[in-house]
Amino acid sequence: MSTLSTLSTLTAQAASARDRAHNTVPSSMDRKSGLITISPRVVFSLALHAALSTYGVVGIASRYTGFDCTNTEPRRGLDVTIMDGSTDDQTHVQVEIHIIAEYGVRIQSVTGSLQHQIEYSIERSTGYKVDAVNVHVSSLRVTNAD
Repeated sequence: MSTLSTLSTLTAQAASARDRAHNTVPSSMDRKSGLITISPRVVFSLALHAALSTYGVVGIASRYTGFDCTNTEPRRGLDVTIMDGSTDDQTHVQVEIHIIAEYGVRIQSVTGSLQHQIEYSIERSTGYKVDAVNVHVSSLRVTNAD
C-alpha cells in the first residue's frame, strides 16, 4: 500500500470519527426510488454561503473569545448540528454562527436577515427543518468608502 493511499485512508477515518463525535453523520432519506444521503458538509456550505452573501456581514469570526477576530476561518465561527427527528420523520438542523458585521448598519436588521437567509437556504435545498439559527455579533469592521 502506498503512502498516499494510507494517508487518504487515515484522513477519511479521522473525518468519519470527527463527524460521529459532533453528531454530524450524514443524514439519509428513504424514498420510493432509492436512498438519498446529504453530507453535513453540504449543509455547512449552504449556511456559509448564505451568511457571506447577506448584506452587512463582513465575515465569520471565531467562536472562541481568546482568538483574534480578524482571523475569518469559517470553521471556527460556524457550527451546524444535524439531528434526526424522534417524533417525526424529518431531519432537524441547528446553526450557531459568529459574525463580523459592517460598521454603520443596523445590527438587528442584519441578524434578522441572516437568520432568514440561512433558514431559507437550508430548508429549500435539503428539505431539512431548521429549528434555530443563533447569531452572535463578535465585532464590527469599518469598510473603505472609496
